[in-house]
Amino acid sequence: MPATDPPVSGLPAFVPDDYRRRVLAAVHRRGGAEHSDPFEIYDIPLDAVAVLTDAQVRARIDEVWAFWQRNRDHPRYRGVIIGLLDRHAELTAALADHPARLALRDRVAVARAERDDTRFAALDAAARRLVARFGGLPADRIEGLRAWAATQDIAGAEFDTRIRRHRILPADATAPAAGAARGAPISPAVLRQIRSDLDELGRIAATAPPRSLFDLLGLPPDASREQIRAARDTALTRNRARRPDRRRALLDDLLAAVGTLLVDGDPRSYLDALAAASAARLRPQVAAAVLVEDTLLPTEAARLVAEARADGLDLHRAQAVVEALAQEHGVTAAPLPASDAPQPGPARDRTRLGAGSGGPSAPDGGDWRGSVSRARAALRAGRPVEAGDHVATARELAGETLPPIRAVDDEVAAAIRVAAAGWATLASLVAAARYRAVLVPVRHLVATAADVPGPGGQLPGELLSLAEARCAVADALVARARAAEEAGQASAGPGGQRARLVAEALALVADHDEALALRGTGSPSPVAAPTAVRASREAGSIVVRWQASVTPGEVRYRVSRIAADGTTRVVGVTSATELADGGASAGGVTYAVSAGLGPSWSPPARSDAPETAGTPECGSSPATGSAPVAGGTPGDGGAPDMSAARIGLRWENGRLRWTWPVECTEMVVAARGDDQPRSATDARAFTRRVTIGRYDRDGGVVLPAERPLHIAVFRGTRRDGRLVIEPAAVARLRLGPDRSQNPRHP
Repeated sequence: MPATDPPVSGLPAFVPDDYRRRVLAAVHRRGGAEHSDPFEIYDIPLDAVAVLTDAQVRARIDEVWAFWQRNRDHPRYRGVIIGLLDRHAELTAALADHPARLALRDRVAVARAERDDTRFAALDAAARRLVARFGGLPADRIEGLRAWAATQDIAGAEFDTRIRRHRILPADATAPAAGAARGAPISPAVLRQIRSDLDELGRIAATAPPRSLFDLLGLPPDASREQIRAARDTALTRNRARRPDRRRALLDDLLAAVGTLLVDGDPRSYLDALAAASAARLRPQVAAAVLVEDTLLPTEAARLVAEARADGLDLHRAQAVVEALAQEHGVTAAPLPASDAPQPGPARDRTRLGAGSGGPSAPDGGDWRGSVSRARAALRAGRPVEAGDHVATARELAGETLPPIRAVDDEVAAAIRVAAAGWATLASLVAAARYRAVLVPVRHLVATAADVPGPGGQLPGELLSLAEARCAVADALVARARAAEEAGQASAGPGGQRARLVAEALALVADHDEALALRGTGSPSPVAAPTAVRASREAGSIVVRWQASVTPGEVRYRVSRIAADGTTRVVGVTSATELADGGASAGGVTYAVSAGLGPSWSPPARSDAPETAGTPECGSSPATGSAPVAGGTPGDGGAPDMSAARIGLRWENGRLRWTWPVECTEMVVAARGDDQPRSATDARAFTRRVTIGRYDRDGGVVLPAERPLHIAVFRGTRRDGRLVIEPAAVARLRLGPDRSQNPRHP
């Protein structure tokens, strides 16, 4: 979409790719909808607010909402889109009518100006210092300033607009950062070729590449010309004795460069070229350090000198580079290190790399040990993925997997396995909207594995923010419901204010204890569930159809796919009474459809429910309300028929009992007082996993004393050592207030 102002007659066309790149990326980068305004979120330019009609705004809102629905499983933006969908009603309320939009526009304009001032503060400070020093912005400093601004998410037109207020000076207004070169200058192309050959040599030798031609020879940067010639001649003699291969060819080329630049030429010119390249690399880092502290702190100065020395410079030139870069920003570098201690690296063994007849030279022990130490520090900080990167670096530097590296690698693998298990637990809780239960395990995951993403690429910190936000909103809704009750505004019906607020809270957090207590055991859902859900395969897709909810109003339907292992995935939301699922596998799947009106959702209606409608408890006898009913499909192919009559589900001597089928060793019992359990992980149900051993020891299963009680039994199967609960109940039972009405079924 063009970056020009919108026409006064309406909004620019909505382009999904442009919205994702320009708007959604910015909202994601800032941390979600809480840090953005409705005009930005729905891509409505502030200049057009005064002339837009309510119909135009509603059309744009519908376009953006439809885009969110289509992209709710996006690998990068899934978390922020779900957060936006949750706040859709709240955000659109602020854009409901023209007077409200105008008032909001004025507040947003002020807030955006303050936000921009904060974001551009560091860039403005750097520009002011350059102007104060030179009387304007030197042309040869602008590209460096632009590169640093890009690291602060300021680029392109924003940068040009921000510096337009300052006078631009000619390029010769400042002196070169690295000083004048001695002798003939070295071409940057030659320097790049040498750097490329050194890096390739390091890859072949499976160790850190030489930092410079001096490092290749194992000499310090201040070595004399005679020392350089002697080391070069020795290396040439030994290299000719090697078998012809790529390593020998590289060394021939590099030793020829040594002869041209260091023996026949002036070594100081080569060092000055290295200093210029190091200054270009370190300039953004110095700019950032100075902008934060308005000076170059001793620790930061020492770090920068060490980085310059890692580029192959001697101590004097490294200090000169840092001092010159500090002076560019109008500050004086702190006292720099005076000692010329050897830097960690492979320099002491580099002669053997060039001249030895064996394999790769032994790396300096300090290199890989430092990476191992950093890996352990990352593990302690709860970042196993980062620790794994350090382990890989240590293995590369050492040339092999030494015992200390193997030990920390095992710790990293164990931490990632534990995090994966934690994510598996969280996935089931999130699918059931049990965000109160999510808080404790996700906080532990943030502390121990903050950089291990979940199945959808979501990081633990993102899930924690989402869970805390949902719980906070649910708390506020419950507080409003209590206030409505105290003010006498609560109504016994499902349409009362208290019931509406409680339903809205439970839609956000299904295990909110206070909301559940306010709702009461027998309170019906404010939205009637759809009926007759059926799924059929048509033209390569599965088409799910259902009968509409009887609740009046603009009802929408959320369709979820339930896999064989019980995991649930939302397929889509629609206002029609059918939906095609093109992502279903060829195997049998079950679908659940919930009706929604506003923030409230009905219990799901499933495609595997019996077709008989209107009979109590899915086919139980109205007189007794106790006959066990088969639910769902029998099990995997070859499994015995597990109908209710077959397992003999019954209430006997204060225990729930049944006959265990062949090859079944575990069951899950779910019980609810208000309705049939929806699944083995129903957030509102009492659930218990029962093994044969526990069943025999207890003589059955003890259930809660409340009556009536709706019971469902689900079969568990072990697959590859993992317990998989079948999504459909194998039998159901209802216990009425009079226990004598619950006869035994053989």
